[in-house]
Amino acid sequence: MANIPRTAARAAANTVGGAHNELRNYRLLDRIGEDDLATSYNATHLTLDRPVVVHLLRHTDWVSVSRFQLAAKLAARLSHPSLVPVLDAGHDERSGYYLVTPSMEAQPLSAVLANGRLDAVQALSVARQVGAALDYLHGKGVVHRDIQPLNILLTKEGLAYLTNLSFAASPDTPDFSSVEEADYLTVYSAPELELNAAEAAPALDVYGLGGVIYHMLGGSPPPGDGSAAPPLGADPMLSAADRVVQRMMAAQPGARYGSVGQALGALRQALRAQIDRATDDMEESRWETSAEWLENPLETVLGDVLDQEFTSRTRARADSLHRVDAVRRLLDRWSRKGRFRRAPLGQLIQPEQITSFNIYYYDLRTYYETRSAPAPRTRPARPDERSSMLPSIDVWDVDVPLGDEVNDVREQELSMPNSLRVISCSECGGQGKVVCKACSGRGTVDRTRAVKNPDGSKQNETIQEQCQNCHGYGRQTCPSCDGSGNIAEEQVFSWSRRAKLWQNTDDMDGLPKLALERRAEPVYSAVINPYEGRWHSVAPLAELIEAAVKACDDHTHIRSAELSIRGATLTEVDYTLNDKSHRLTLVGNDNEISGDWSLVNWERIALVAVGAVLAVVLVALVVANLL
Repeated sequence: MANIPRTAARAAANTVGGAHNELRNYRLLDRIGEDDLATSYNATHLTLDRPVVVHLLRHTDWVSVSRFQLAAKLAARLSHPSLVPVLDAGHDERSGYYLVTPSMEAQPLSAVLANGRLDAVQALSVARQVGAALDYLHGKGVVHRDIQPLNILLTKEGLAYLTNLSFAASPDTPDFSSVEEADYLTVYSAPELELNAAEAAPALDVYGLGGVIYHMLGGSPPPGDGSAAPPLGADPMLSAADRVVQRMMAAQPGARYGSVGQALGALRQALRAQIDRATDDMEESRWETSAEWLENPLETVLGDVLDQEFTSRTRARADSLHRVDAVRRLLDRWSRKGRFRRAPLGQLIQPEQITSFNIYYYDLRTYYETRSAPAPRTRPARPDERSSMLPSIDVWDVDVPLGDEVNDVREQELSMPNSLRVISCSECGGQGKVVCKACSGRGTVDRTRAVKNPDGSKQNETIQEQCQNCHGYGRQTCPSCDGSGNIAEEQVFSWSRRAKLWQNTDDMDGLPKLALERRAEPVYSAVINPYEGRWHSVAPLAELIEAAVKACDDHTHIRSAELSIRGATLTEVDYTLNDKSHRLTLVGNDNEISGDWSLVNWERIALVAVGAVLAVVLVALVVANLL
């Protein structure tokens, strides 16, 4: 199922009318297109009043339903800047299966290619963004299997998004082996492609992306009949790129590149000369080829709730750094501020790729309330008490003290409203009196005492005395009902509250964590509904909320949840120095530099070390002479 954006297929759009223009919490507006799986509509989320795109499944056969559900589940579980996220999905009795994606001003790559081929700069940018998404999928054990221009969306800003995971191979993919080849094979499909998840490999997507690149650079799709594709046009500058693309589309999977990333690295080098000749200055058309802004999935889905000043400022910072000359000047200034820093670093390195993005930290403070199941509790009834005639209520409908939602509340007991039952005391039969256990109802008790006979001997004799418990009446107040003759039975439950802080971050592997943590600044803070779908559309945030929700059960609910998000910005510079590849990171607005040992001036360190050794030797000689 392809995500068809608002600007696509506008000529074919028509308005949804009548009584059937609402689906759950969405109002359907105009139909913007359809593919073999779904019909797509511009829509509005009724509660949030925000634009979205709703996709309705066109067919109800098991293959279509399985594909549709697979695309929704995978897209919701996976998160990458170049994957179209799923905001919601489900089934409506009237409209059938549906899923919801963000509203995007984009159009399919197939529509763009209908107007002719792309220049090398734009083609490489699209390929790299889609390739990054594919590498991410492969790392998660997912193979797309349906790479084609129709499943790639382009925005007017040049952002590319991969969509349609309905044929993807993953551990939970249903068996599509019975699907006819004509229903899934395209000219971009690898010759070995079969809808059998056990045989799916990343090489399938390497081939598919190679076919898309071939189309972007050459202007025509590959032949698709298993034969080798003709060379890429007559431009001699494309000969090196043609070799890369031909290897990506090799008939044998083992002859292709080992990964999408490896293939795109080779393509970037193959197109370097043509990219460098695209312009003779450093205007945007030039530096776009080696610079890229990666939009965080949080910004794609929830950008409207984030601090706009932060997102605007970090994007402006990235734009200022997405020029090779700007990076060189920054590194030269950095070199001059330290004796042991390699100088002039900016002039010594050759930047290959400049990538900027934001990293986010997520804190979810949840306030849990636990309520036990009501249990009966009895006590003596008061004379004025009567059984409640009102209906019973659920334990979670009982009002409890509000508290401050900051401090924990120790376990307390409360009575359930409307649960009072006044019944006759079974112990005394409603009389309020019971037989005295001490005298068994006689009113007297036997007591033995010793008496002295006239001859001086002693003997015991038994005498009767008044019972002190019942004062001779033989009956005493019933201990169960306290003499009222009635028992009050009511349902009682215990409740308590506790707060817990859940934390998560975006993927931080390979990043300078301490430097980023120091520069993280608040971008959002509010009480949220953790069960609302949009908070589950970003993977790190979804993981956080799911962990918090798992702590709930029938007896423990989330009373409130406050989400705080902090953001930090960074720029990664991939460069070569002495024919070796390196990477440095510029962190925060002050561009703190973090990198490897290539930033160090080893010659100066060696000179200082030699000088120190000579000084020690000289001091030793002087001391020896003095002795």
